[in-house]
Amino acid sequence: MLETSHSFWYRRFRNAAYAAVGVAILWTVVIILPFDPFSNLLPIMIGGGAGTWLLLGYVIYLAVGIGGFACLASLLSTVELSEGRIPDLLVMSVGLVALFVGVTASCLLLGVAGAVGGYAQTIQHLPEGNLEAILVPYADVARVTSAVAVMGACATILGMATARGQKRSE
Repeated sequence: MLETSHSFWYRRFRNAAYAAVGVAILWTVVIILPFDPFSNLLPIMIGGGAGTWLLLGYVIYLAVGIGGFACLASLLSTVELSEGRIPDLLVMSVGLVALFVGVTASCLLLGVAGAVGGYAQTIQHLPEGNLEAILVPYADVARVTSAVAVMGACATILGMATARGQKRSE
């Protein structure tokens, strides 16, 4: 049995996966609400073009937000329970926060950009030039939040790779 003098990181990443499930459920509910302005979201997604960003943000969040954190929790379970190693507190804290905030923010920004741009394109029928002016600010911020997510992933992998061994108690 391992000493339990530290808090296991796999539990924290598993909880992040649960939180991502909550965000995904909320996002799903918003997409299917039958009253304005939400009732426009499905036609925007179906309309393609900028509305595809909404669908893409949603699907990426399902894969990375839920699947990514669940996979990391599984890997951390192996590191902590099977191998008996302890990841660095600071590195893992930075990794978890940066990854969760970066993934969630970038996917939500992609979704909001798709909803706003898709509304302008599909419902209002604005010209391409106007559409680009609407989407560029979202893309620039999403680029930064994506970089934060990548830094968080790198910190998490570094934390797992450099985890120190601990003694097993009998």
